[in-house]
Amino acid sequence: MKPYNKTVCPHCGSNCHSIKTKQQTRMVREVTYACQNKKCEFMFVAQINPIRTIVPSQDPSPDIHIPKLV
Repeated sequence: MKPYNKTVCPHCGSNCHSIKTKQQTRMVREVTYACQNKKCEFMFVAQINPIRTIVPSQDPSPDIHIPKLV
């Protein structure tokens, strides 16, 4: 599966590509995005964190609690 490293610019609707990522905690990663539209060039930081479990870990950490998909 090919990684998906883009999102849509909240200002102009063009594609934004990730240019940098940084793990903040075990549950939070920050991603810096840059708009590809030369008339816009917006850059922003987004956070990624797990919000629900689809398939449970076979080796779960006792201090990580992510709700199950219902």
